[in-house]
Amino acid sequence: MPTRLLTLVLLIFSMPGFSQYLANPSFEGVPLMIGPPPDWYICDTTSTPNVQPGKYAIYLPPSDGITYIGLLTRENFTWEDMYAPLEIPLSKDSCYMFKIDLAFQQVLSFTIVSPIVLRIYGSNVNCQKENVLWESAPISNIDWQTSEFMIHNTEFDITDLILETYYVGSYPYWGYMLIDNIRINPTPFMELGNDTTLAYCENDSIILDPGPGFYSYLWQDGSMEQTYVVDTTGLFWVQVFNQFGCSWTDSIYVTYEEYIEMESQMSDSTLVCEDQEVTLSINILNGVEPYSYQWLNLPDTTQAVTVTADSTMFYYVTVTDHCGYTLTDSIKLVVIESPNINLGPDTLICADGDYTLSVGGGYLQYLWQDGSLDSTYTVTQPGIYWVQVISVFGCVAIDSVEIDVFPPIQLDIGDDTTLCVGETLLLNAGGDFMEYLWQDNSTDTAYTVNSSGTYWVTVTDINGCHATDTVHAEFLSLPIVSLGADTSLCQGDELVLNAGLGFLSYLWQDNSTGQLYTVTQGGTYWVSVDNGCGMATDSINIILHPKPQPNLGPDTTICMGEEIFLNPGGQYSSYIWQDNSTLAFYTATSTGVYSVTVENSFGCEGEDEVYISISEMMVELGDDKQLCAGDTVFLNAGAGFESYLWQDNSTESTLMIYYSGQFNVSAIDEFGCESKDTVTYTYYPYPNPGLGDDLVICEGESTILEAPEGDFLYYWNGVAGNNYYEVSEPGTYTLAMANPCDSVSEEIEISVVPIPYVYLGADDVLVAGQTIELNAGSGFDEYLWQDGTNSQFFVVTENNIEDENPYFYVDVWDGQCKNSDTIKIERFQVWVPNAITPNNDGYNDRFIADPETWSGINKHTMTVFNRWGEKVWESNDFVNGWDGRRNGKVVADGTYFWILEVYYGRNNFKKVLKGNVTVLGSQN
Repeated sequence: MPTRLLTLVLLIFSMPGFSQYLANPSFEGVPLMIGPPPDWYICDTTSTPNVQPGKYAIYLPPSDGITYIGLLTRENFTWEDMYAPLEIPLSKDSCYMFKIDLAFQQVLSFTIVSPIVLRIYGSNVNCQKENVLWESAPISNIDWQTSEFMIHNTEFDITDLILETYYVGSYPYWGYMLIDNIRINPTPFMELGNDTTLAYCENDSIILDPGPGFYSYLWQDGSMEQTYVVDTTGLFWVQVFNQFGCSWTDSIYVTYEEYIEMESQMSDSTLVCEDQEVTLSINILNGVEPYSYQWLNLPDTTQAVTVTADSTMFYYVTVTDHCGYTLTDSIKLVVIESPNINLGPDTLICADGDYTLSVGGGYLQYLWQDGSLDSTYTVTQPGIYWVQVISVFGCVAIDSVEIDVFPPIQLDIGDDTTLCVGETLLLNAGGDFMEYLWQDNSTDTAYTVNSSGTYWVTVTDINGCHATDTVHAEFLSLPIVSLGADTSLCQGDELVLNAGLGFLSYLWQDNSTGQLYTVTQGGTYWVSVDNGCGMATDSINIILHPKPQPNLGPDTTICMGEEIFLNPGGQYSSYIWQDNSTLAFYTATSTGVYSVTVENSFGCEGEDEVYISISEMMVELGDDKQLCAGDTVFLNAGAGFESYLWQDNSTESTLMIYYSGQFNVSAIDEFGCESKDTVTYTYYPYPNPGLGDDLVICEGESTILEAPEGDFLYYWNGVAGNNYYEVSEPGTYTLAMANPCDSVSEEIEISVVPIPYVYLGADDVLVAGQTIELNAGSGFDEYLWQDGTNSQFFVVTENNIEDENPYFYVDVWDGQCKNSDTIKIERFQVWVPNAITPNNDGYNDRFIADPETWSGINKHTMTVFNRWGEKVWESNDFVNGWDGRRNGKVVADGTYFWILEVYYGRNNFKKVLKGNVTVLGSQN
């Protein structure tokens, strides 16, 4: 029996991106958008991140995706940040490798910037910047560079990631940073693979191997080797560590099953057609995979083989499984002889004949080249013809034949012809044919024609093929010509006379010889024709009627909005205007050509047209405009008018204005048409900031700088704003005011004086019988305590502490500036219950502090012991209390002892309290 060793190698792999940690790790958004991209948010209200590229003339391609983010620092001591909640928190018990791509662009569209640093915080509270994970060096590379660092936070799970840019040094300045492609990968990382089931082979085992490269290994049984040998059913796990103490754990469940002998699924025999390709395969049940296969007298070692059947025979295969056991099985191929069909030799047929192909009967199915399904096929055209038959056993056979045609018969008894009555025509079919058949069933080689009609002959050649030719003979009598009945013609019109087709010659009264003749005057017209068998003549009389002369008058010009009445004059039987209207008159209202067609009582038509134009002289005073105080403007109504009238009754073509208002003019042109226009001019004052004298403010306070209101644009230190600006920092502030008339700037200096420093000390606890003296410090101009007293000192006693509001504060003044401080002083109170009933009835279920008598305590430890001195519970959270359970089960009724260590006061004085608690009703 062979012995086999199975090795399961488990490789570490790099986990790309881990997008489940951040919903948008590469800052995908809408380019040029101001504000954070989707799934990112800001902490500081002054933050206005830019989704790049495109903003501030930055066109660096992204390092990942299609967009990235840009963060600023400003010279006014404001900077930008963003945060994103993690899809999966970073566990405090795990390590992660953090990678981020950073770049710098020195020139922005509005200024030149300097390198800054990036701070990355990890928090479990929104926007809390207390836990710095990493701070970069100043970023000055103009192409993307990847920075990486490891995260191993041991205090709490990180649920929020915060990015913040900041200055290098202590002075503010303009800075900018580009950020893209955050990758967070757990480290170290490995997998033991999926649970597996194995059939048991003698002495088999599996070697579990998480792979090399880890600092240490710990298996479920305490062994510490890289590999572990498994030879039984069970759950196996390993914990790997890197050099930083970070770990990763994975498990696998291995199941060994009892060996079951192999069984074969293979048919005994199969019917196949001769020369057919057939695939033989064997299916194995049980045993242990993988299997190997060996076919007898075949080179194949696969589960399935393809063979060509030429004779009936057996095929054998031997199967060996993973454990070395073998099984042999066979299949018999019974070969059925293929159908034998023959369409005959290639052959010739007549061009006008047909030929029947037959493949014989007795087959299950027939298929010809055109899809027909009969056992016979009739051929009428040359070509290659084939048939496929299928026998009752499903075997297929195909045969084909080529059919061609004899050369075509050359037969010609002449062209169609025309003769005169009394003449004859001899039709001759030639003497090279075996048979002749004319249209009247005569069988001579020739035929004599003496009357109009269609004549044909069919001949048969030596191959038995036929051909037919036809000729038409027309016998003409004397010609007949007709120019039609006498008629009339309108003056200026034409009439075309037609003598008809088919004559050999034509002769008109003016000796012209065409088939057609054009008449334009009244009179008698005649024509003589000759068809070769004789001549004929006809005539026609034409009467000429007068044509109407409508008159729409001369071309003219009317004023815009007016209309003109068009009348063609005279009395006519019908009228049609250019727009197909049919009234006897027409009203024109727009520029254009107007025409009319009229008809008189003789049916003769006449037409006329006139061009009507609309006076388009227009007054154009221009667009509404803005003027500055003191400016003068001349309005010009334009030349070419006969008269002018302005709103002030002046009559010149121009008007001088120097004040705001609406101005209008009316002008009359040479046609008496009036045109009007109106324009509005608005005068603006010149800007004057008027910020006043330099100011002094207290540290931490702010003041409002205010400029005159009006139609101005305001720019405070180069940034657009309102007519007011709040300042709290010292420095020079510049206001630029602009309107269409001018742009004026003015500076004001803001000085900041420090506020007085006052500190009442750290929060404290007042123990019964003691007092605490608060000192606001000396040298201030004025003091004001919360109770209205004005001394430098204030004494806290049990009588002036309020449990609901244990706060004391003081305001101090030093010159014009004020400051305050507040201190919290609590009573020291501790109360511990002496009995609990942990029966989940909602009353007295927990051993817990009373919140009303639990104050002044900085930290504490509560420990509970049973009567044998065994610790049953210990916690630093007595505020939430103990539920009376030990190891998940409620303890027995009885008396338990407790020790409470409390720390209080600004110096963390320690106090130890002891007592007992009775547990009742725990068995209910």
